[in-house]
Amino acid sequence: MDFDSFYSIDSILADNQKVPSEFLTDVPGQGWLQGGLDKDIKEGAKVDLPYWMSSTLALSEYDFLNLSIPAAFSTRVSNALIASPTFVKLANLNHFWYSFGLRISDLLEDNLKLQQSLRLAFSRRLIDIFDLGQYEGNVDEKGFETEFKAGMDELEKQHNQ
Repeated sequence: MDFDSFYSIDSILADNQKVPSEFLTDVPGQGWLQGGLDKDIKEGAKVDLPYWMSSTLALSEYDFLNLSIPAAFSTRVSNALIASPTFVKLANLNHFWYSFGLRISDLLEDNLKLQQSLRLAFSRRLIDIFDLGQYEGNVDEKGFETEFKAGMDELEKQHNQ
């Protein structure tokens, strides 16, 4: 699967993940984005926008909004990945954790920490992913294989096939 392909369903789904955004200016006629009854978006309004929309607005020549790091990439998640990468269920955080993480890191000012977290998680979990592929069906008595597979994100599932 090619996550960067225009025709890739996985790429489309990753681009629709929500990004916490704060508007820096009033935006008339777009209140529906907040999900309420307001007609306009007011300066300072916080809205979770899909990546494809937030990236377009964040990269425009006008200062429409500031982006915040999504909860799936918080310091708490990074610390959990450092402590025990195989026990973090990435699929519960975001089914496209790696591809969305790479996309969002391009937009954030402090992207080095996020990129390091993505690299560390993938490299430390990759060993277990390869082991699962090699020894498929030899489940240990604690059910590690089942638990780990349930928490794998879409990119990890590709490497396990």
